[in-house]
Amino acid sequence: MKAQPLFPPGPGADKDHLVYAEDGLKRESSAPCQLNCPAGIDIPSFIALIGHGKFDEAVEVIRRDNPFPWACGLICPNPCESWCQRRYLDKPLGIRHLKAVAAKYAVEKGEGYRNPKPKGRFDEKVAIVGAGPAGLTAAYFLALEGYQVTVFEAMQKAGGMLVTGIPEFRLPRQIVDMEIQKIQELGVEIVLNTPVGKSLTLDNLRQDGYKAFFLGIGAWESFSPHLECDYEYPQIIDVLSFLRDVSFGKKIKPANTVAIIGGGNAAIDAARTCVRLGCQSVSILYRRTRKEMPANFEEVIQAAEEGIHFHQLTMPLRIVGSYGKIDSVECVMTDLGEPDSSGRRRPIPIPDSNYRMPVGAIISAIGQKPNVKDYPGFGSLDLSDRENIRVRGYTQQTSIPDVFAGGDAVTGPATVIEAIGAGKRAAASIHKYLRGERLPRKSLPRPRQMVEPIPMDYHEKAFIQRQEIPIIDLDRRMNTFDLVEKGLDETSAREEAKRCMRCDVCERCGKCVDVCSEKLGYSGIEFYHAGENSLILKDYVHGLPYCIGCGTCVNICPTGALQIQDEGDERRILMSGTIINKLHLLTCEACGARFVTKATAKTVAKDVSQVGGTVDTRLCPDCKRIERAVKIAGIQQDFVDPTVHT
Repeated sequence: MKAQPLFPPGPGADKDHLVYAEDGLKRESSAPCQLNCPAGIDIPSFIALIGHGKFDEAVEVIRRDNPFPWACGLICPNPCESWCQRRYLDKPLGIRHLKAVAAKYAVEKGEGYRNPKPKGRFDEKVAIVGAGPAGLTAAYFLALEGYQVTVFEAMQKAGGMLVTGIPEFRLPRQIVDMEIQKIQELGVEIVLNTPVGKSLTLDNLRQDGYKAFFLGIGAWESFSPHLECDYEYPQIIDVLSFLRDVSFGKKIKPANTVAIIGGGNAAIDAARTCVRLGCQSVSILYRRTRKEMPANFEEVIQAAEEGIHFHQLTMPLRIVGSYGKIDSVECVMTDLGEPDSSGRRRPIPIPDSNYRMPVGAIISAIGQKPNVKDYPGFGSLDLSDRENIRVRGYTQQTSIPDVFAGGDAVTGPATVIEAIGAGKRAAASIHKYLRGERLPRKSLPRPRQMVEPIPMDYHEKAFIQRQEIPIIDLDRRMNTFDLVEKGLDETSAREEAKRCMRCDVCERCGKCVDVCSEKLGYSGIEFYHAGENSLILKDYVHGLPYCIGCGTCVNICPTGALQIQDEGDERRILMSGTIINKLHLLTCEACGARFVTKATAKTVAKDVSQVGGTVDTRLCPDCKRIERAVKIAGIQQDFVDPTVHT
């Protein structure tokens, strides 16, 4: 049965370019935020639900694409915000923070996470290797399809980087545990302390009846910093070992003075952890500038507030020590040359710029790689030059047909949300593989739901400022592992949600601009270029002063983003739910109907007067027709009976 779209296209829209499918939803998303979310989350819909105060429903929308809404709401680097069209007006929406507050309120004040019912029931068993975000996401979506899923984890706790690589002051463990428990409630079995690939091989699991596999083994082998030294100093620590030890309870400071080599999120996490362990001086040594640093900007700012020193354009060369202890690290200053393979400018040492920095320990955070070669039980997987597992594009299928892979083992060290997206894609491919169907080449994100806009006028829409995220005081931050971000409260979350410009509704095609300015010559609506191929209506404040309320733009709109509402003697023009103009309607003296805006009548009268004509705005078109018919019939009548044409 065909469903009626919430925003039906205008009657004059091009019927050959329909944007709505049979279920009343768009065929594909037009919102840049959703298109650039690695997990394809329907961001506009869950934000609109938050704006209506429907936090439980918002979480359900998120969990249709991501089983970790609260965790991602705290630690996601929010690539979606970089594409938020609101940034062309003032600042992008706080999408990550809205995700966190929705999950928090659903858990603490609502009904909690409600798992969907599995779509079916299949006999095939699937083995997931690695209980990190990629593996657990694949398990979640496979369980929703109806498969029997077992997750094998080498460590004593599930969660992967969520529990071993991200400190508690950014992501409390109880949140991860709760979200993993909801995955287990779908029937997913997690077997801990069970590494796969050495004594337990994929062939062993095949003999046990497993028909497909997903490798989410992460990238746990750290690159060496290659520092010159005359001794193997135990005070040189790799960042993953350091963060893992702290996560599992070994909260001992490595030294009073610590230097961290690297500029990624792991380096920032290690530095901020050192502060909380009581280190007196913590420095980050980075061979490029802050502009090239891959760490999240917010984390860098908070690290600087906590007293961490950033040494930019600094390359460590040699360890200086005695009696088995590090005394200092010798560094050289650098300059930036031409871009290298990463696209960043290559650091070039400056001659005679060497200096020594006193340190007691060094934490290396210059990157990691998977150690697939040490696990022959995985079979003859095709690996890249950097020893990452090669997969076949979107499908996540490896060179072995029944083995799929995703996360850091494929991409190298990346983000949690990228791992989640890979796990989701792999689950879809495994389902197709087990059913003997063609593997999906690509799947374009589309809206999960179309939510009624939050009513407001253009003044309110334009001036709502981005809500600031409260954080705990500095002294508490530096001396405890308490969660730094307090998050938004319900009121501020709903205010932030109201800032959304609903790009899921408006396609930004510009047809309304063309018909108004080029066909009618009024320029009553104006879009601005937002990037190469995108347009945006950002001139909310001026209220479209040239608009006469004729409705031509509404008639031609292919998505129904533009709408007309006539109420009393006022006509409202709405764009994605926001009132962008209000115009006075004239009233028929005979029947009392409101039939045309005053601005339209004035414009038409002006055009007609230029050719010597006049326009009578006393009567609506129906009453004029009746009046003319009466005159033609020769009937003498001083008024028109308003009931004749009702």
